[in-house]
Amino acid sequence: MLLFSIKNAFRKKLIAILASVGVGFGLMLVFVIGAFTAGVSGQFQDNLNKTLGIVSVTEKLQQGSDSNLPVSLPQDIENTPGVGEFLSNYNLETQAPDYFASDYFGNLSTLGDRLILIGLNGTIDQNWGGVTTKIIQGRNFENNKNEIIIDSRLLDVAQFLVTIGSNITINLDLGGINTTTLTIVGVYDQEDSGAPSFVPREYYIYTDIQTIWNFLDQAEEPSNIYTLISLRFNVKGHDDTDTYVERINEYSDSDGYSPIYVTAFSLATFLQDIEDTFAIFDSFTAILSIIVVIAGGMAIIVTNLMSVSSRMKEFAILKATGWKNRHIFKNVIYESLTLGLLGALIGLGIGSLLIFILGSGLSPFGGAAATVTWEGIIEVLAYALGLGILGGLYPGIKASRVRPVVVLKGE
Repeated sequence: MLLFSIKNAFRKKLIAILASVGVGFGLMLVFVIGAFTAGVSGQFQDNLNKTLGIVSVTEKLQQGSDSNLPVSLPQDIENTPGVGEFLSNYNLETQAPDYFASDYFGNLSTLGDRLILIGLNGTIDQNWGGVTTKIIQGRNFENNKNEIIIDSRLLDVAQFLVTIGSNITINLDLGGINTTTLTIVGVYDQEDSGAPSFVPREYYIYTDIQTIWNFLDQAEEPSNIYTLISLRFNVKGHDDTDTYVERINEYSDSDGYSPIYVTAFSLATFLQDIEDTFAIFDSFTAILSIIVVIAGGMAIIVTNLMSVSSRMKEFAILKATGWKNRHIFKNVIYESLTLGLLGALIGLGIGSLLIFILGSGLSPFGGAAATVTWEGIIEVLAYALGLGILGGLYPGIKASRVRPVVVLKGE
């Protein structure tokens, strides 16, 4: 009966194929949205776990190179009640003003991209497990040698020389009259965020912090300061991280770090808020799936009704020769399931191709994260089975109730 049903499903080939393709496109949409939702959610979860216990501190109401933190602040934070005893380690950086590397902004991938020069304390960064521990080409910079390590993404997007041994020219004034050069000695590994390619990115290049302070002196900018302090706490969860953020901010607001006032924040909190929004995508996917089931079911119902209506004499003859109502009903259901499963195969095939294109450099969306899971594939197949059963119910009932005497008399 199964082979008989599969063959009969394509008696009207064009109509059956069009119905399966329509179902396939709907299931493809469910498959692709589910894969990208799972991929991006997983990526955020990974980033969330990496930021567990990490708190960043800048000058209050200031960001980037405008933040001026005294070199005594790490010790002051260690002495903060309810904070210092839980502090595991910390990292320090001083970011140079944008105009230091502004000549290169127009030679990157996207309008709005920036090249940012930052100074690090190499020893502290090593203990922290920062960029100086992620060298994939060349070597680390040496102190007071005007050497830099660069973001690995620059190897693909920079429209200027970024080979080991090439130089980056730095402006020490807004007019670009006074300049100096830094030599590239290494490349550190930097993963891309997976955001669409049209979203501006920041590419960081690093040297030792004393070199940056020397450049800031020459540029008549504030030197011997930090622009960002990163803290790592021993925590059990993200709520603990938020607790330390609140304690630092409250201590600052009560003049604990006077005359400086600071803002502490956790990237984990921001990522947690973003991750929570994926619940909305999950709900949207569920609603979309229901719509697909209804729309796809209607397409299969129409196809099966047309097929059943044109084959009433055939069903009458089968019934007259011994077929039971359940046999005819099962036959129509099998035909409907065949169309639904064919639609699932079409949806999975087109969806996989679309995921490959959107997840590669061939797409304007850049390397968007996507995760094809067995759960996603099973979900599509389950919807296809549901469509098949839904689409075959009414036509199957109609066919099974055929009255051979009436039909064969032509009434």
